[in-house]
Amino acid sequence: MKELWKLIKMLFSSKPGDFETPQLLSMKHYPFKGYRFMMWCGRMIYRAENKENIDKYMQTYAGKESMTHESIHLRQAQVAGSWVRYYWRYFVEWVKGNPVCHPASSAYYTIPYEIAAYANQGNPDYLKNYKDDSFTRYKLKHRKRVYKEHKKDWKTYIRTL
Repeated sequence: MKELWKLIKMLFSSKPGDFETPQLLSMKHYPFKGYRFMMWCGRMIYRAENKENIDKYMQTYAGKESMTHESIHLRQAQVAGSWVRYYWRYFVEWVKGNPVCHPASSAYYTIPYEIAAYANQGNPDYLKNYKDDSFTRYKLKHRKRVYKEHKKDWKTYIRTL
């Protein structure tokens, strides 16, 4: 419960503009099992029990991609202007993905913020040329159908948008 309160406090104790890059932060209970990171208020949260693995992972190409991915989310939050506004938009887009009737993963992968981050995580220069169009540029019509058609090659497909 203590960590949950810490997460809630973060929403109001800092602004997206306070961070240039995400900071690594370990917690005992977050993110939920099965996830390596959880981006929250400028921090890449990982489970404390995985600290040694995280340190090694961050030195790999995949670790650098993860940092770029989360840095893209940080920039998106900076454009939104506040953590609350960013996470509200994120939540609304997730609900639009209808995670009750469709797999929750398709709701997650079709959020415009996630599409932008996955499409550009392999491009470390993306943030240097970042334009404030990622929310609209990666908003897909018929996103459930498009996701279903490209599920196996989704991360490759979104790079073509």
